[in-house]
Amino acid sequence: MTMRIFRITLLCATIVSTYSAAAYAETQVQDVQLNDVTVFIRGAELFNSAKITLPAGESEVIFTNIASDVNEQSLMLDANNGVVIQSSSIKRDFLTENISPEVVQLTAQIEAATREQNQLNAQREVIQAQLSVLESNKALGKEKEGASVEQINQLFELIAKRMSEALLTDIDIKEKIAAIDKNIAKLNNQLKEAQQKTAQAVNQVVVKFYTPKAVTSDIKLSYVIQDAGWVPAYDVRVANINRPVQLSYKANVFQNSGINWNKVNLTLSSGNPSEGAQAPRLIPWYLDLHRDYSLSKMIAREAPMPAMAPAPLADESAELSASDIAAERERQVKNRSLSEYVVTDVGGVNTRFSISLPYNIAADGQGHTVLIKNVDVQGDYRYVVVPKLEQDAFLQVQLKDWESLNLLPGKSSIFFEGSYVGQGDINTKNIKETLDLSLGRDKKIIISRENDKQLTTKSKFFGNSVSQQYSYVMEVKNTRKEPIKLVVLDQVPISRDASIVVDELKYDDANYNKDTGEVKWVLDLAPNQSRQLGLSYTVKYPKNQQITGM
Repeated sequence: MTMRIFRITLLCATIVSTYSAAAYAETQVQDVQLNDVTVFIRGAELFNSAKITLPAGESEVIFTNIASDVNEQSLMLDANNGVVIQSSSIKRDFLTENISPEVVQLTAQIEAATREQNQLNAQREVIQAQLSVLESNKALGKEKEGASVEQINQLFELIAKRMSEALLTDIDIKEKIAAIDKNIAKLNNQLKEAQQKTAQAVNQVVVKFYTPKAVTSDIKLSYVIQDAGWVPAYDVRVANINRPVQLSYKANVFQNSGINWNKVNLTLSSGNPSEGAQAPRLIPWYLDLHRDYSLSKMIAREAPMPAMAPAPLADESAELSASDIAAERERQVKNRSLSEYVVTDVGGVNTRFSISLPYNIAADGQGHTVLIKNVDVQGDYRYVVVPKLEQDAFLQVQLKDWESLNLLPGKSSIFFEGSYVGQGDINTKNIKETLDLSLGRDKKIIISRENDKQLTTKSKFFGNSVSQQYSYVMEVKNTRKEPIKLVVLDQVPISRDASIVVDELKYDDANYNKDTGEVKWVLDLAPNQSRQLGLSYTVKYPKNQQITGM
């Protein structure tokens, strides 16, 4: 009986073991291949592929090489050849070591510095042994019998020379070791920072499949991550003011997803999935009178209220409705304050740039420059100067048909006549007909602005009022070898009080904007041509008053 129980137990154990082995055989671990990446202004969508062979029935496959910080709602799977996807889930793999190229490089540098340090320490040990031998010979030299004084002195001189050389070498080695110590400390700090950047769990996607027969299937797997994005940047190059603008549209792409993007096809999108896709909804905006209950409470404390009959049901309903309205009003205030900072635009189509060349983007959080396109843009060149504020002319180009370029706001590096000028901004908001880009200062346009002493008068008194005339003379000269268009800007003060009158305006062939006080000259100057411009006005105000702003 005992032998029979043993056989049954052994048979059950064998069945369980066989079933477990079969179940284990059905679970596969498969790397996915990252092929395409769409990078948003904030975030990215990663498109992967894999080929798997499945047995008939249910199977489980663990897909690896999945980025960290996956948005689980964005996970999409597709299989062909009749394979059914039963379920999928994201699994964190904290055991897989994820080493960035920066960490590998820093580790190699620390190891090399440590090896050099060990070699120098070994040299020091040899020197210490040599010094010990020299000290012993020095002692033996004093005890040596039969040696002349000259021989002993020669021996001491030799020992002293050798010891001096050894000690100097030892000092030099110690200084090298100290320098290596400092370098290793810096490298360790950089390594710690780099490891913190990439100290995140690598993900796995666990998928259960079903197929009625054994089959090989092509799998497509995509998902969205948050820790990636791109920033627009531009190079603006102008050879001379008779040539089109050479505009290089670039993107600084960054990602810290935990996996490197190797030879992927990049698409840059102006979209931002983190903003959401739901259009905002207006809810009722209630106004109410502010009621101060402090006075009624004070009266209640001073004089007791008479006994009140129970309020009718209608009054209770009204009181409840007022409470609801107050709560709704408070919620409206909170929502309105948030809407001032959060704006979601769902009305347009995102701009997408498909990059034809495959790129490598390391998971280091650093910006990697990707060229989108180079274009020649036609524009009108002009110089703008505001002599009242600064006597330098600034070159501008007014780009035409800029809408077709699909530009986004970003920083620009400006180059003029082969030299770097400085940083600028490309702002595509609030533009009318042309996109105006500033190309920097041009010292070849000479500007001056002086008071016209003959016309500028001292204060004159007329009854109860004071009159003061202001007059300026500006001179502009083009010393360039080609003709230019020059815009000169100045201004006239604007009165905010009826008792202050600005009149007797004189501006030679300029346009005057009475709403802003701006005076603008648009000049065409030939090479080495000069022009003189005049501006004058009179300010009248009450005698016993002082005016501000002059």
